[in-house]
Amino acid sequence: MIIVDVADSFSESLDAIEACTAARRSDDLEGEIVELIARLEQYPKIGRRANFYSVTSAASQAWLQQVEQLAAQAQLFEFRESVLSAYLILYACSDTRVILHSIRYEQEAKYGLDAV
Repeated sequence: MIIVDVADSFSESLDAIEACTAARRSDDLEGEIVELIARLEQYPKIGRRANFYSVTSAASQAWLQQVEQLAAQAQLFEFRESVLSAYLILYACSDTRVILHSIRYEQEAKYGLDAV
């Protein structure tokens, strides 16, 4: 089975989303994340390849470098995105491991600090 981990950055992004979301919507999102994790345990490359074209500011580029370093330390060199309702999940993966790195509202065009 594939190991799925959650990075601190993912937890922080999820907490920020839940702070501004109605309780029912928050519960629905958590359920979707649990289902995604179950799918990733079977098919780690199910998401589309991540596109970082919108990471433009120096702060977001530094954030992306940190994410890439964390992924490289875990020997995860492929970044993918998965869509849940109105949210995008960014994760790094290999054939044996997945790390969820970020969640953002789908209409936000950016990852990292640009998305704030």
